[in-house]
Amino acid sequence: MANIEKRIALDLTHLNLPDDFLKHSGSKEAVIDYLAKLNSQLKETPIFVYSIEGITEFPARADLIEKQLQTPQKVFTISFVINNNILNKNDIAVFILVCLFSLAISYLFFLSERTKLQVAKQLPEPEPNSKTKPILIVDLQNKTLAANCSPDKPVALANKPLCFYLALVEFCTENPDVVLNQNKDVPEELLTLANKYFYRLVELGHTVRKRPNFTNSLEKTLSEIRAALDDVWQDQPEVKDVYYPPKAHGEGSRSRLHHYGLKNITLENIEVIGK
Repeated sequence: MANIEKRIALDLTHLNLPDDFLKHSGSKEAVIDYLAKLNSQLKETPIFVYSIEGITEFPARADLIEKQLQTPQKVFTISFVINNNILNKNDIAVFILVCLFSLAISYLFFLSERTKLQVAKQLPEPEPNSKTKPILIVDLQNKTLAANCSPDKPVALANKPLCFYLALVEFCTENPDVVLNQNKDVPEELLTLANKYFYRLVELGHTVRKRPNFTNSLEKTLSEIRAALDDVWQDQPEVKDVYYPPKAHGEGSRSRLHHYGLKNITLENIEVIGK
């Protein structure tokens, strides 16, 4: 149920829900269509979503479980129904067999790990000068950036640049050929990813403020990201270019061709804690 709530929270910006404060009636048909698609993915589970903000196509019933979803703008009510009669005799027998099988696998895994540990104790210690591949660690729990070689020196980053940077990393790994120019609108997919990470910060309890406008003050946001990365990689400046949104050089035609995307970033270069 918690996972479903998270999914709905990420989709709220795309739902045409009513808003009494803004005197917006919303679209009941769009919400019902969303519920149908969501429940089609839950048909193998004992849970289905009955309503969002009281909007439903199902008849009234008394066994609803209501949850409150807190967002920066308002509190939304989500109603669930759980079918508790999902197990029959065959299911119970299968469940017992699966448990026994899991216990057997766990025991074999334990034996395997113990053997690996015994072998590891017999291996020589690694050379003290062996180098670790540089990785950027982004901790959403603490809203910090750090190098894996210096995890005890985290650098704090504000909500807006933190969310935008993670969105930029994900967008550039999925769309390596897209040119991001500051004289053009930020791609909608990039804004969606930035909003996704902001709502994740909301779920982690870091902020209840209004969702930032990621299209405003783009250069300021990029400057804050670069400043944080300068601090993170101050001992390894040679690896900074992989993570660093390039600056615009010159004016006029040269700046119009500027691309602030991450050309060389891969998912192996970054670890996100709390994602």
